[in-house]
Amino acid sequence: MKSTSFSLYTLAVAAAIALSSSLATAPRAIAQEPSPVAPFLKLLASGRVPAERQPLILENICKRGTADDLAVVLERILTDETTTDDLKQSVLGWLTDAATTRKVKPSGDLAGIAKLITASKSAKLQLAAVKLAGEWQVAGIGDALAQLAQSETASPQLQEAAMQGLAAMGDDSSKQLLEKLAASSQSIRVRTLAAAALVKSNLDVAAKLGAATLAASSVADDPAPMIEAILNRQGGSDKLAEALAGEKLQADVAKMALRFMYSIGRSDEALSAILSKAAGVALDTPPPTAEEVEKLVAEVNEKGDAARGEKVFRRADVSCMKCHAINRAGGQIGPELSALGGISPVDYIVNSILNPDLAKKEQYLTRIVLTVDGETFTGIVVDEDDVKMNLKDASGKIITIAIDDIEAQKEGKSLMPQGLTKFLTHDELLDLIKYVSVLGKPGEYALRTVPAIQKWKVLKAPSAELAGDVPNVEIVREHILDLPAEAWQAIYGTTSGALPLDEVKPIVQGSPVVILQGEVNVITGGEVTLQTTSSEPAQIWIDAEPFEASGPITTLLSQGMHKITVRTKIGDSPSPSLKVELAKPEGSEAQFDVVGGN
Repeated sequence: MKSTSFSLYTLAVAAAIALSSSLATAPRAIAQEPSPVAPFLKLLASGRVPAERQPLILENICKRGTADDLAVVLERILTDETTTDDLKQSVLGWLTDAATTRKVKPSGDLAGIAKLITASKSAKLQLAAVKLAGEWQVAGIGDALAQLAQSETASPQLQEAAMQGLAAMGDDSSKQLLEKLAASSQSIRVRTLAAAALVKSNLDVAAKLGAATLAASSVADDPAPMIEAILNRQGGSDKLAEALAGEKLQADVAKMALRFMYSIGRSDEALSAILSKAAGVALDTPPPTAEEVEKLVAEVNEKGDAARGEKVFRRADVSCMKCHAINRAGGQIGPELSALGGISPVDYIVNSILNPDLAKKEQYLTRIVLTVDGETFTGIVVDEDDVKMNLKDASGKIITIAIDDIEAQKEGKSLMPQGLTKFLTHDELLDLIKYVSVLGKPGEYALRTVPAIQKWKVLKAPSAELAGDVPNVEIVREHILDLPAEAWQAIYGTTSGALPLDEVKPIVQGSPVVILQGEVNVITGGEVTLQTTSSEPAQIWIDAEPFEASGPITTLLSQGMHKITVRTKIGDSPSPSLKVELAKPEGSEAQFDVVGGN
């Protein structure tokens, strides 16, 4: 009986989707014509929608509904106590998308969203509500946003969203508060976020306050939000360069700002020049001539060292792994490089690094988009329809732009800017080119035949319960498996599949233990063997089940996603490392995929 009712419900949803799609595209001749999502509203009002199917209904209403339809959705998440915080958060995201891409927001009084900001115990829900309130420019919400913007206990993400909300409000009191928060009496973090928010209303003031904030910053401060906000404004780069001309920056702060600018695919001439001068590094050099490329190729073949080059490739300041993946682990912006050396001559690789626009492939062509509000975005078009365009920028972030907001667009340069190699010595450049040129060739850097966990997540702050004896199942669930994504940071293995544990030390900040987690997606269930090679003692859990890591582990894995968790300590080994390989034992029907990505 249960399966029959479920089938009938599924048919009803399918019919509702088909009907709402036809209504959404049909001309509306009279005001009384039914809503394009009337079938979904009827299903929702029936009270018989299973909890697991409610997200589908609510998402479709938000995607196609009118202002009155969205008011029904808003009322539901504000008053229905059975709606989970996770679903409320999703709905707020869909409502935000409706506001930004379709320019539709719920009819009636929107002030009720304030209680999700002031009374919610979920940090994620509170953040989503703040972002939406700013997008809607909800009257009377300014005081709540101002309180969060000035809070010493609010997370940086929440503070940033509150300040962006104040900027969207656009009233004089909000602007004055942001200028006050960007002044020298505040912390560098607050000043940075406030200057970023001011960009929307007054670029000149934002650039001057941002430059002063950079001049007062140390290497412990993060200038990224402010720099990115200014660069995303038409003429912002030149304004910031002009403002910085009157400031004195610490060399390391200038390097940090320069690295960030390059890491998001920008190498604006004036700003790059002034930051390079402050950092004490060379100015951007022109692309190499054919003769210079030929000379470099000869030097790479004679002096280049691939092992040293891999270490250069993995350095954060060079940003290679932000865009490129090796063995499917790493950035997803540029080409996967595992086989590049086996199919490309060295001169092609030299040009790809030093003159990326020369060797740009069609699937990595970028688009520069100017909006009617004066914002500029550069990225690869992921998808585009009559309502919105989705761009993937150099950091991997998806930027959604309403088609109606686009004033102009043109083809852009490569997301890999010139100048990234200015932080390298000549020998380091030779080593880097050598490493990339041998990827995929027979030998140490050949394509691997045995899959290994290449993408790991590191638990940034392991709890005290994980530091003593081997934790039991309850502790593993509470302090590892049930933690949110924000508790972890991605890190990647080397080409061989081994993870250098020395690279983990800065992430765990002195913790006596290291908790690492990889994932495997089992397509067809069956036996799978894990082989762990570690310089340090280690314990392994597959999901919540513990195993000894001293030898091969063969276990039955069901279809679906499984977490492989490793607990270890970084000892005194000269080169501590960890490697976990997976194989299908003879006779097993298992089919699996080790999860990569960024």
